[in-house]
Amino acid sequence: MPNNKVEDLKAARDGLDILPDISRWAREGVEAIPDDDLERLKWFGLFHRKATPGYFMLRIRMPNGTATVEQIRAIAEISERCGRGHADITTRQAIQLRWLTIQDVPWVLQRLAAAGLTSQQSGMDNVRNVVGCPVAGLSAHELIDTRPLAARLQQAIIGHHGFSNLPRKFNISVSGCPEDCTHAQSHDLSFTVATRVVDGSEVLGFNVLVGGALGGQHPMLAEPLDVFVTQNEVVPLALAILEVFRDHGLREKRTQARLKWLLQDWGMERFRDAVEERMGTPLAPAGESRITSHGGDHIGVDEQRDGRRVVGLLVPVGRTGAAQLIEVSDLAAHYGSGEVRFTVQQNILIPDVPEDRLSALLAEPLLQHLRPDPSPFVRGLVTCTGNDYCHFSLIDTKGEALRLAAALDERYEVDEPVRLHVSGCPHACGLHRLGEVGLQGDRVRLDGEIRDAAHVFVGGEVGPDARLAKPFADGVLVEDLPLVVAEQITAVRGAGSLRERAAAPVIAAS
Repeated sequence: MPNNKVEDLKAARDGLDILPDISRWAREGVEAIPDDDLERLKWFGLFHRKATPGYFMLRIRMPNGTATVEQIRAIAEISERCGRGHADITTRQAIQLRWLTIQDVPWVLQRLAAAGLTSQQSGMDNVRNVVGCPVAGLSAHELIDTRPLAARLQQAIIGHHGFSNLPRKFNISVSGCPEDCTHAQSHDLSFTVATRVVDGSEVLGFNVLVGGALGGQHPMLAEPLDVFVTQNEVVPLALAILEVFRDHGLREKRTQARLKWLLQDWGMERFRDAVEERMGTPLAPAGESRITSHGGDHIGVDEQRDGRRVVGLLVPVGRTGAAQLIEVSDLAAHYGSGEVRFTVQQNILIPDVPEDRLSALLAEPLLQHLRPDPSPFVRGLVTCTGNDYCHFSLIDTKGEALRLAAALDERYEVDEPVRLHVSGCPHACGLHRLGEVGLQGDRVRLDGEIRDAAHVFVGGEVGPDARLAKPFADGVLVEDLPLVVAEQITAVRGAGSLRERAAAPVIAAS
């Protein structure tokens, strides 16, 4: 069967090879860029979107979601100078900027490099930002600080032609925390903390999960590879898995090219044997998992292992901007150690705050907007970009999610945050199949008018009893979502979990 057009594009020229042309295109203008090279610009994190013709979105990598104040200020400078002050935090602990022109790009790439940042290979058929526990190196409960591993994985993969032409994108998570806050089962490859007895001694390392991918019509959760690796074996094993995927992954159809499809075609045993052959050494069977809880968003104030505090701030639906990023960097420099962390729930952490300075930080005006104590309905929101910037999205995910949370909060009380995930289309960038209630954007015709709506999914769960949310209803108008979502929260959690506020206004279905 012939390759698809993207495979032909990659065979004609590797995306990494266009770097010398960028300066020329900056002089000649966006019209001078051939269509194929507009696609290849994604190898440098630059996305030319139909919703904003002539402008690019930029996706910046940050392994483990960790950045210095200087790096945050560099991102804010780029946003302010070239991106109309816009910025979004992604579900992979990265930042996306918008409104860049091709004339901006040479300076932007230089500014990122000067700050020790890169946007390279953050799009198309590459390994995306490596995610990890956002309190790595801070938590008293942590078993392994995985920040060095995330950095080493990026160093081994990015800029390497051996990994610049995968069959499809590839997501990696590595976490040494017993709280599975990165949702290990949602990635192509995840390393989760574990122990194994070797020669009578307990060795700390990782179990391995493979094959998670939540987009499209056939979402799947990652499954155990039955492999245990030590810290020193993480990078070699990841590279071996990538090589097997690169060389044997299914490339004929874009919709069936993720790792999950190779696993379905081969079976786990054959895939494991191929990885073991590539490693050139026997793979140890899985050890005992040290995961004790699943989820967790790190919002609020937590004590670090050294007695200082880490303060988690909610960024509503992950949308921020240059001004807020500058304020966050100022607070991190003044009250903390000059470091900022990002979470897969699209929020911000300020670590290393001395206890005697905590009250002053909590009294800062910015924390009235980026709250450490948000409503449980806003707290659990995760969304994709939405139709204001993404032409795939059918609805304004961020705006509708905030309106939905406000309507729920106005009428109801609930003890625990609600995991409410919103995607604008089947690509599932909002991870809607992981939510207690998940929404996927839709458009319906009603009385001759096209109206915004959503498919509703219910019952997503992570952890030992992981399951994908199941379809519940199609074509629910956005104005009817508060009532429908409230009913499903009660169905998932049980009677009494959602309590009516006194004298609340009625939310009526149309």
